[in-house]
Parts: sequence; structure tokens; C-alpha cells
Amino acid sequence: MTQSNDTYKIERTCSNCGHNDEIVVSKTDAAFELVDIDKVLGNACQICSSSSFTTTYQRPDLDYELLKEWATSPDLSLMPQDEELLLADEKYVDMILQVLDTISIPEHKRDLLIDALCIIVYDNTIDNLQPNDILKSRVINELNKRQDKLKLADNWIMDYIKKVVYPQLAFGRQNAV
Repeated sequence: MTQSNDTYKIERTCSNCGHNDEIVVSKTDAAFELVDIDKVLGNACQICSSSSFTTTYQRPDLDYELLKEWATSPDLSLMPQDEELLLADEKYVDMILQVLDTISIPEHKRDLLIDALCIIVYDNTIDNLQPNDILKSRVINELNKRQDKLKLADNWIMDYIKKVVYPQLAFGRQNAV
């Protein structure tokens, strides 16, 4: 099966007999796991009636449009928990900054994005055998430009992250609310 840029597969395999079902979903449905596969395929195997399955999702790469859609909707998630850990990656920095600076987003999403930036600094400071000092400096500079957003996110950011990151910022620990 060939995949277009706008469709993604969800495959479900019966743990009992190995029967395989697949459905094709949109990029948005795949990115945010919006499809209830049991509603689409039923909750029992068509061959043996088992209800035990292994499910694999073909996921799109996170791009600006998906990040923007996630950021503007309080109901969407990129993963059930620890979204900031997923977003704390160099490849997302420009997209995060663009969303923070150009789009009105719910407070919770803003806090997650700021936290992701703080985690990048933290990860390149503590126990990293190959820290990316250029990335760390860039993100510190970007956080310094967004002091107001960092202050608003302060309660969201874990204390152990703040203890490492805030002293590296131009305004230091004064952000603590």
C-alpha cells in the first residue's frame, strides 16, 4: 500500500490468530490519535473473536501546521503525557518560537512550549556527554527575549529544571512567582 502525504495507516493485529486489519486516516487523525479504532473495526477479531490486539500507528512528522493545530486547540494532545519532552528537540525550536510569537494559544499550551525550551537548556547542561552548547546558548537567548512568557509559565516548570536553567538566564531566579 502506498502512502500519500495526507494519509497514514493504523494496523491492528490479533494477538490470538494473527489476523491483521488496517485503516487509513488523515494526517491530523494520525498525529493526535483521533480515531477510535474499536469503533471503526469493532472490539473483537473478525476471525477468532479475540479482543486482544497489538496496534501500530504510522505517524506523521510534527510540522508547523500540526504544531499550530495542537497549540490552538486545548483538546488536542501529541501524546498522553510529557508532551514537553517530545517537543524538547532542536528540530522544533524554530516552530515553537514562531507559535509563541505569532499565535494566540491557551495558557496551558504556552506553558508546555516554554517548558520544552527550558528542558532543552537543562538537557544540554546536566549529565550530557555531548552537550550542544550552540543550541543551549540560542535557547537561553530566546528565553531571555520571552521573560514575560517564562514568568507566566513558572508554576508549570519543575523546580529541578528551574534550579539548573534559571541561573543561566539574564534575569536569573527572579522569575519565581
